[in-house]
Amino acid sequence: MNYEKLMKHNPTSLGIIVNSIGQEIEFFEHPLKGDEFPVIIVCHELKLADYTDFMETDDMIASHKEYEPSFVQKKLFIGDIEH
Repeated sequence: MNYEKLMKHNPTSLGIIVNSIGQEIEFFEHPLKGDEFPVIIVCHELKLADYTDFMETDDMIASHKEYEPSFVQKKLFIGDIEH
């Protein structure tokens, strides 16, 4: 997903976390399809954005961190699984 193009659309933020590796991750609604589309994850520091398979952020921000998002070598991981 193109980070710059996404941010030009001024998407609605759903919240921010700092993950286990210190990345600030922000969750967004799709700028055109809103909450009818899966959550988008952004790391502003790395200028990376990607889609998830999640319709809500609950599992991704849970204390068990099983579905915690991170970017590793420019790839999105949800927990230990590359997305």
